Amino acid sequence: MAYIGNEETDLQLTLIDSAQCFRWVKAGDAFGAVIGDRPVWLWQEGGELHAVGIDPAAARDYLDLNRDYGQLAEACSGYPAAQRAIARYPGLRVLNQPVWDVLVMFILSANNNVSRIRKLCDALAAACGPAFETPRGALRGLPSPERLASCTEAELRALGMGYRAPYLIGTARAVAGGFPLDALRGMDVEDAHRMLVQLPGVGDKVADCALLFGCRHAEAFPVDVWVRRLMAGWFGIESARRGEVAARARAMFGPEAGLVQQFLFHAARMGAFDAGGSPAQGRAG
Repeated sequence: MAYIGNEETDLQLTLIDSAQCFRWVKAGDAFGAVIGDRPVWLWQEGGELHAVGIDPAAARDYLDLNRDYGQLAEACSGYPAAQRAIARYPGLRVLNQPVWDVLVMFILSANNNVSRIRKLCDALAAACGPAFETPRGALRGLPSPERLASCTEAELRALGMGYRAPYLIGTARAVAGGFPLDALRGMDVEDAHRMLVQLPGVGDKVADCALLFGCRHAEAFPVDVWVRRLMAGWFGIESARRGEVAARARAMFGPEAGLVQQFLFHAARMGAFDAGGSPAQGRAG
């Protein structure tokens, strides 16, 4: 067991409820998942974070505990709606996940709800992912690119993947064949985006989710129906073009615009504020 820290962190919200990861399970007071090739359990006692299966530095990095989220709110001082969203969820963190896992999860997210995404991820992990037995229960990880590339479309369709099956196989084969996932972190965000959308099943939103949640591009700004609606209703930004919405968001919120997006997204999804409100609700002055 390792002590991780005592920063204000809501594990239920961050790991499960905020729809940025679909692999964590809860057993009693602990949360378990496979991170890369490691079975990990996290829990809190008296406000302190603890873990097994991962060293403290790696756990802090995964949970983004080294970032000052207070400064994130200060950067949004001209936008009350953003400040309200950040203040409403003080325990929310934006995870630094393995980029391959993020790609798989968000390819499966297309035209799906959270419950269905989790079921598909679980089915894929159960069928061809690595298995780990731990004192708190069994955990399974998502298959590696090489393992997924060896699957047939019929096998994946039998698991319920539907039309996403060839996308999963095509992207797995590209990554197994040398697509430079690890290099994306050091690239300009728009250059990395242009590379990612070349992969089968990876559109604008999936690419930006991979950049934000997997490549540490804090400025990456995923735009889906929730975000498009809230950016129009709260901030007066209406555009059919993802790139324009993302660029204007970065101009507003700065180099950590993607982190702000996660708070706004969760607030809108939970109905915390009226996403159809007037622009004056989102902007000061």
